[in-house]
Amino acid sequence: MPCRLLGALALLCLLHAAPGARADDDLVVADQKGQQKALLEAAGADQGLPYRIRWTEFEAAAPLLQALGAGAVDTGIAGDGPFLFAWGAGLPVRAALLIPPRGGGRATAVVVPSGSPIHALSGLSGKRVATGRGSIGHLLLLRLIQTGAIPAPAPHIVFLAPAQAKAALDSGGIDAWSTWEPYVSLETIQNHGAILADGAGVMPNNSFFVATDAALAHKHAQLADFYRRVARAYAWGALHQRDYAALLARQTGLPQTVADAVAQKLIATPAAVGDGVVKAEQVTLDAYRAAGFLSSVDPFETAFDRSFTLP
Repeated sequence: MPCRLLGALALLCLLHAAPGARADDDLVVADQKGQQKALLEAAGADQGLPYRIRWTEFEAAAPLLQALGAGAVDTGIAGDGPFLFAWGAGLPVRAALLIPPRGGGRATAVVVPSGSPIHALSGLSGKRVATGRGSIGHLLLLRLIQTGAIPAPAPHIVFLAPAQAKAALDSGGIDAWSTWEPYVSLETIQNHGAILADGAGVMPNNSFFVATDAALAHKHAQLADFYRRVARAYAWGALHQRDYAALLARQTGLPQTVADAVAQKLIATPAAVGDGVVKAEQVTLDAYRAAGFLSSVDPFETAFDRSFTLP
């Protein structure tokens, strides 16, 4: 990405984060559709902070990771696919906290609109399928193609942001959409679309809180405290899914039925990054490399930071 565009993005994110000057000890946290912020607030895990959190919101992981790479934010949540896609492209970021598979891999899926004549993955051969470049939806599509679940000829992948993909699906410009929550539930619950396949058993389905190299070096104490609060919030959410879903609906404008489904798939048990996780994620990197999207030769171990532990 051109430096000028990255610089503009960094400025935009800082302006969006919160008004006023940015203090050196502020922690700028990137979120997707307000899900993490809602969870921390519902759990009360954002109370008594010795620093200030400035939340920034993105509709997908790709722009979130670009903001991290630009130094506009310090940490944020992303699926393993987009994270490794960004790391493999040379962004100075590392996975610091594991959020393991949510909903058994059902949080990522290939959906078709209501009334679609396509009822199985075999029907996607040669069709137009939208997803975000380097997203977990992209990863799911690559894995379905590489494993033969979608037979040849491979579908034509159209790279679109979520809002554009939704509009294209509604207008018939694409045949299917490989996406993630809350878009999966929005399409299936609100619009009565159908799921052709999800990520269960196809890919690791991990997510991570990703941090910049600069934040790891200069804000390690804030990150450690924040990740502990994230773990407490998830533990609370496992026992109070309805409360979390209610706040998620209020804060994001999601229909309550959609927020309920998202909450059920979101809640997991955060953990430190370990050997098993690193080994499993080699599959993710290999999927992008096999498709010709990445050529990084950096040691895979350097994609992960293991300095954080949870009680």
